[in-house]
Amino acid sequence: MRGHGRRGLLSLALAVLIGTSACGGGDASPKPTPTTGSPVATVASTPSPPPSPVPQVTLTEAGRVLAGIISADGVLGAATPHLDADRKNILEQTRDGQEALTAAAFSSSSDALPHYTWGAPDLLVPRVQGSAPWFAAIVRREDTAGKARSAVLTVIRQGRDDWRLSSTSLLDVGTRAPAIVKDADGYATALGEEDTTVEISPRLMAPLHATSAEEGAQGFAAGLIEEGPHTTGYADEIAEKRPAEKNACLGYDSIFAASDYPVHALRTADGGALVLYSLIRTTTQTVKVEPCASDFRIPPDVAKLTSDSFVREELRTVETQLYVSTVPAKNSGGPAKVIGYLGGITKVTVS
Repeated sequence: MRGHGRRGLLSLALAVLIGTSACGGGDASPKPTPTTGSPVATVASTPSPPPSPVPQVTLTEAGRVLAGIISADGVLGAATPHLDADRKNILEQTRDGQEALTAAAFSSSSDALPHYTWGAPDLLVPRVQGSAPWFAAIVRREDTAGKARSAVLTVIRQGRDDWRLSSTSLLDVGTRAPAIVKDADGYATALGEEDTTVEISPRLMAPLHATSAEEGAQGFAAGLIEEGPHTTGYADEIAEKRPAEKNACLGYDSIFAASDYPVHALRTADGGALVLYSLIRTTTQTVKVEPCASDFRIPPDVAKLTSDSFVREELRTVETQLYVSTVPAKNSGGPAKVIGYLGGITKVTVS
């Protein structure tokens, strides 16, 4: 995200969606209805609370769907060699950022996908939600080396009964997910994209994160999002790399943007939100002086996704980044914090 024009738009958006809004106007107390005859004592009745709406997705259904996705991934992912049918079946379980990362993993390797052992999930199923039913889950994931991390999965239904894994993020080492508000039946509370009861509405979390990653500690998002490797750390990395690339006769730029993938949020016990979203990072390296940069070879981490061995004019890489962040309650004074991430290069263009 770059430019004063866009910064002005973000300022306007924040003024509307993050700024304090208050409108008051108490209704007058209702006057008693005049009666004739002797006054009669009345007893105020407490209205019964409205019944909870029927959940769009039950806990039982969510558990069954998640178990099916995890078990199928384990069976198909361990197949060696991968047949085209195996790859197709795995991709048909995914969508959004998860699909982009899975397709890139297939393109970069003919080996089996990494195998994981999964623990019992903590299902986060909203009772009330929008038009596309979804749920999240926090699951302990252990690799073949015995290293375990907590994964946050988002699963979305498309069509009648077609559930797909939309995103997987790994919580930072030593970080625990915040407690999610659940009702008596165990259903979570979802927040709308424009919810203003938190410091940053869910829809604005991705663009503000992108601003922090580009502009760093002195940028527009300073103080709104906590500094760290996936926020201001990216800006520091870009600032350090740009002069080094210039010395190699290369132009260098790296920009971040909110993706078109869905954004989801759940109410946390402290009144804030757990927000699930994704960013797209596009990095461009351009040959500025031919004799100086005539031996610009494809970097090893990019070579798996292209058949080219060197760059004549420009190398452009696209990363898909899946995030989990916490946003504090309105007027709490604290910043949002990135607590989980998973990503990688999903597209390479060489010219």
